[in-house]
Amino acid sequence: MAETQFISRHPLAENAPHGIEMPGANHFELVDGARIHSVLAFKGAEQAVAGVLAVLPSGRIRRAGPGEWLVVSGDAAQAPVIDGAMVVDQSHGRALFRLVGPQSLAILMRGVAVDLAGGALPEGAAANMAFGHLSINLARTGAESWELIVGRSFAESLYHDIRQAGRAYGLSFGVAVR
Repeated sequence: MAETQFISRHPLAENAPHGIEMPGANHFELVDGARIHSVLAFKGAEQAVAGVLAVLPSGRIRRAGPGEWLVVSGDAAQAPVIDGAMVVDQSHGRALFRLVGPQSLAILMRGVAVDLAGGALPEGAAANMAFGHLSINLARTGAESWELIVGRSFAESLYHDIRQAGRAYGLSFGVAVR
């Protein structure tokens, strides 16, 4: 019997424009094909695991809680092996979005209850929080750029909430393929 291979594509990617982003504009995009691994340190190994993760490329590690991280990459290679931690591929169950633009902070402030403008999330930092009614992992990747990770089944709801929050700012949407 022939082996069947399934191609994972997010429903938002089917009808969205690809690669449309205006310089200096507010833009929200689904990063289709992003690899997301959950790393959970075993009891007593948190510092050692944090040390291993610290040498990985900057901007790829997302703090998710005590002894827990998300590792984001575009590499289709297998999960990283880290002594003292359990690493699980979450790519099939999570979606990665990118938000950029001069009003990106104002757009996010319409849905989060955290004072992002007051420095609660500096560049390079990430934290779990709510956007409206959804639980997300939000990372600040630059002065005007952010990455949001959400459960795959909630991606369409986050898309609609962010688009609604960004209507007053001319927010565009596209799909980036990793």
